[in-house]
Amino acid sequence: MKLRKLLALPIFASLICGAFAFSGSKSVISTSADSIIPTPRSGTSGTLLFVNGQGTYFKSGEADCAICCVDSNNNYAWSERCTYRASGDNIRVMIPYLNGTSHTWSRFKICRYNPSLDPRESGDNGVFNETDFIYFSSFMYQHNVITINGYGSGNKINYAEMKSSISYFGIRADYHVYLDLSGFTDWEKDNAKFAIWFAYANCNNESGWGQSYYNNNYYSSFCWKVNGQDNDHLYECVVPSYGSATVWNMVIAVRLDQYASEPNWNQAYNQTADLKFDSNNQVANMIRVTDWNSGYLDKDNPITKQSRLDFYGKYFMDTVSCSGTGASDSTTAEMWNAVQYEYEHQLSRTFQGDIWTTFAKIDGTMIQQAMARYDYIVLYKQYDHVDFINRAESPNRTEYVSEAFVESMIHEDSNLYIVITIIALVSTLSLTSLLILKKRKHR
Repeated sequence: MKLRKLLALPIFASLICGAFAFSGSKSVISTSADSIIPTPRSGTSGTLLFVNGQGTYFKSGEADCAICCVDSNNNYAWSERCTYRASGDNIRVMIPYLNGTSHTWSRFKICRYNPSLDPRESGDNGVFNETDFIYFSSFMYQHNVITINGYGSGNKINYAEMKSSISYFGIRADYHVYLDLSGFTDWEKDNAKFAIWFAYANCNNESGWGQSYYNNNYYSSFCWKVNGQDNDHLYECVVPSYGSATVWNMVIAVRLDQYASEPNWNQAYNQTADLKFDSNNQVANMIRVTDWNSGYLDKDNPITKQSRLDFYGKYFMDTVSCSGTGASDSTTAEMWNAVQYEYEHQLSRTFQGDIWTTFAKIDGTMIQQAMARYDYIVLYKQYDHVDFINRAESPNRTEYVSEAFVESMIHEDSNLYIVITIIALVSTLSLTSLLILKKRKHR
């Protein structure tokens, strides 16, 4: 049986790699930016409520604001304690996540909260006063402002129904933001480095540098070039996640000294103005630099998550070779290290997860083609390379390169080898006949 499997490998490899050769290498860039969150989407983690305390119910040092959200199964989560006024007396409160994952809640209560306690740890123990539970479904979809308008009985506070909204837009943490310098390449002089500053993330006005993700941790990071596409002046970084800061409303592109060891303002040479997300650029995740200290958010040419995954797919396909003969030197350690580094250091956790679950398809998108080739190389045990994506555990791995597939091709009572031998003999005889006829004609 081992011999039969070995004989079948070149045949199968030829099918896989031959299909790659004819499948093409174009990737389609969509026109929507799925990393951008318009608001409001009532009850969804990461979006904002604006609580108006009318200058009376929330005061610095006396009482802050927090909300507790509950779903239809009575799961619950608290927001952080908020003091920052986004507009006038409105306090912006981010709807919380459930155990770190996005969630849709059915109802919430607003609380006057002890300024010395963290609601995420102390829960109801820090509540001074609270509203009754308010159902998201009871308000119009676009309304996100609620007003506290008096004290009720016991520890209750009264509220007015949501009758208005504050529009805000932001870019979502753990996606990518892009920096295009093709319109002003002088920024690349002197081996300068680049970074993105993010601000106005949540109710307490957090800010910080763009990040990279490696080994289950995030690090402040300079931008890096995007492989797998044609613009040699396109850079990117991962949108940061600091604590509960998951939606950012403003970015600044920054040019820094080549010797800077990490992003910092002391070694910054140039920067764009504050680039804010609003209704005019709500689908922008592309910063285009136009001068030493100028740039804009380009809403007309965003890069979607699918496009970024396809960039990696094309880089993988261009870097890693695949041989139909099963030659052990087709994919070198240097090739494999390059695509592994790209995956582990230059893709966010979200994008890595999407690649892990990608369906392998030899005539599909670039990332699907790449995963078909990856699965053949790793899961078919041709080259003994590490499975850094852990595709062996993916529900969408290439099943047809499994041992079971080989078994299904070659049964004990199969005449496969006879068929292969006949085909080979016929092919040889045909070629020999053609050569003989050709020689006779020349005579």
